[in-house]
Amino acid sequence: MIMQPDLVLYRTPKGEEALLSHDRKISTNQRRALLVVNGKTTVADLVKTAFWVTDLLVELQELHAMDLISDGASRSAAEMNRNGEPGQLLKAQLAAMAKELLGSNAERVIKKVEESEDSPEALEQVLLGCKKLIKLTISEEMADTFLQRGRKVIGK
Repeated sequence: MIMQPDLVLYRTPKGEEALLSHDRKISTNQRRALLVVNGKTTVADLVKTAFWVTDLLVELQELHAMDLISDGASRSAAEMNRNGEPGQLLKAQLAAMAKELLGSNAERVIKKVEESEDSPEALEQVLLGCKKLIKLTISEEMADTFLQRGRKVIGK
């Protein structure tokens, strides 16, 4: 996976477990990189601020390969439900996807996602509403892409 500058990364349940258990399978530098991944900060901002992590991009690649972090868009709701992760993570992943796809135009879409209920059904309704908004303000093609990727995130 290529670490895009505007990508927001999340710790997976496996990553959370590695931090809590002080897993010896990861190096000190990898642990530092795992600690700065918070589901809110873009890769570009992590690189700017996490100066104490040597070769941060390399470490992020390795953590991703070890399934300790994820960009969120590649995981389905079914996987998340098996791991007991709450709907808040789905909403954060949808917001990250909106930022990735829409850039500076993502604010209104992110607000709609954050204000919705946590259930996959409610999130699907929000995706449909966001599709209409994107279609009106940006393009029909981008709206379709957003809906398609959003449904993959929530497992629909």
